[in-house]
Amino acid sequence: MMKGIVQRLWADDQGALIAIEFLFVATILVLGLIVGLVEVREAVKVELTELGNAILALSQGFSIAGNSGCCAATEGSQAIDIPGLLVPPVCIPAAIPSVIEVVPCS
Repeated sequence: MMKGIVQRLWADDQGALIAIEFLFVATILVLGLIVGLVEVREAVKVELTELGNAILALSQGFSIAGNSGCCAATEGSQAIDIPGLLVPPVCIPAAIPSVIEVVPCS
């Protein structure tokens, strides 16, 4: 009885084409997902750089004029803040892998 079931299952190929098609569709979806996630990563990096530049562009400088009158005077005060910019993201290539030597057991 078991031999007959095994022979029938071995000879059955009705689902083979569907499995191959599923494999192709899954491969295309995975490749598309990887490309999409890379693009999302790059967009997030650009947005965070723009946010950093916007925060750096906030001027914390101030200027207060002096007052004078009635035989008295006060000096004014000022602080000048020159905003800077962030360096855009730079792709750094991967490092050369190091060689690990295996010492045999003695």
